[in-house]
Amino acid sequence: MAGEQTAYLDSGSTGTDVVIAINCIDSTGSHTALTIDTTTTRLHGYSVVPTADLSVGTGIATITFANVQSLAEGQRLVCKVNGTANGIAFSEYAIPVIVRADERGTDSVTSLDAAGVRTAVGLASANLDTQLNNINTQVGTIDGIVDDILVDTGTDIPASIAALNDFDPTTDTVANVTTVGSVTNAVTTDTASRDASKANVSALATSAEIAALNNFDPATDQVIVGTNTDKTDYALSSAANDAIGAAFLAYTLTKGSPGTIERAFWQALKATQLADGEVSGTPTASAFDTNLTAVTGAYDHLLLLFTSGSLAGEARPIATYSSTNGRITLQEPLTAAPSSSDEFIVVPDHSHPVSEIVEGIFNEPQAGYTTAGTFGYYLDSQVSAAGGAVDTGAIADAVWDESRSGHTTSGTFGYYLDAQVSTAGSGGSGLYQVSVLVQDASNAALQGARINVDGTTLTLTTDSSGVVRFNLDSGVYLLTCSPPANYDTPTSLVATVTNADISKEFTLTPTSSAPCDVPWVG
Repeated sequence: MAGEQTAYLDSGSTGTDVVIAINCIDSTGSHTALTIDTTTTRLHGYSVVPTADLSVGTGIATITFANVQSLAEGQRLVCKVNGTANGIAFSEYAIPVIVRADERGTDSVTSLDAAGVRTAVGLASANLDTQLNNINTQVGTIDGIVDDILVDTGTDIPASIAALNDFDPTTDTVANVTTVGSVTNAVTTDTASRDASKANVSALATSAEIAALNNFDPATDQVIVGTNTDKTDYALSSAANDAIGAAFLAYTLTKGSPGTIERAFWQALKATQLADGEVSGTPTASAFDTNLTAVTGAYDHLLLLFTSGSLAGEARPIATYSSTNGRITLQEPLTAAPSSSDEFIVVPDHSHPVSEIVEGIFNEPQAGYTTAGTFGYYLDSQVSAAGGAVDTGAIADAVWDESRSGHTTSGTFGYYLDAQVSTAGSGGSGLYQVSVLVQDASNAALQGARINVDGTTLTLTTDSSGVVRFNLDSGVYLLTCSPPANYDTPTSLVATVTNADISKEFTLTPTSSAPCDVPWVG
């Protein structure tokens, strides 16, 4: 619609009228109907509301931004035009504008005053006036002398000479003045001086280049910008954002330099994750192969946390780790066997097995607790004071002769022991039912398997349906299975009872055949 336009600075005021000319031409080269939306058309960065003149002709318009303030020589502006072309709306059509000083060509008009003229020709403010006034004075003197001569000779003064008396040096033209006194800072008019004073216009655009701007398409054409400090109205595309995100996620993290974000990420990673891996082979709830390759013992007593699969979020301490097939054996069984390819991480959180903790407590030297007020000192004194003259036989008799009716308070050891003994060989008397199914790998029910609730006397044997049922209160229980003949002992199951009945299953595998006598060759 329009190429780069020029706005000339108004030397007479602080504001400048910026006028933009637009030609709207269709694909055939003909002018087409054009409207300008002056409510949204703006000089980028300025709030001046323009006026539009469409009276020039079809498809031709001028847009005037009146009294634009604080413009400077060489400044580049962008006019963002909104409107319709041939009835089709367009928006943000950008027209570049460059600001130039007010200069005049051959239109016989000048913006310079008298002082400006004197400065332009290199004369001091008084010199030219003085010289012109001298001419007037000299003409008057000559006129008086001529009058005296004519009086003496009796000859009339010709009209051309008499007219000299009316000569006005500020307005009348002198065709040729040979000598005008002496001139300070005279203007040199030889060819070399004129050439030296000419402006260098080689950098200005040619008429062909200006005409080419009429075909500029801001949506596809390239504009090379030098220093651009305008950072408004810029945004990354969705594709660019996706590319940045993908590059960030695919970045290979290294240790980085001290004090950098990369070093902080590295330290956080090392503090929260020692290794990550996947389950392989045929896993059980307490042991499985992995793709880990560290040396044997590298992960003993650390914490394993599942990050995918049905066990995601479930964690158990590692009892032992073997480099053979990356075998991991857990200190406590999971709620179910993981699936092959389930993912996990090994967290550098060391945990001692319960057996080590118990052994550590009871193997602690008595001599190490001699400070009054500590629990070790107190326990030592209590144990050491036990016995004395007390008859152990009498104590045993008193325990076994104690009436059951004296132990009815829930939570006491007597009440608990009475309940355990009373329910021995049964399913218990709790509020919730725990059903346990024992079957083989083909899902066939197995009879004769004995199921025990660890830590209690509750033991039941499966019938032809392969099921036993216990009545338990809320809590966490360990179920162990003594298999029938020709089956391997399975891993114990954890039964967590909250506020509802639950079901658990043991799947038994047949006992393997006798080992081969052929020695293993490594």
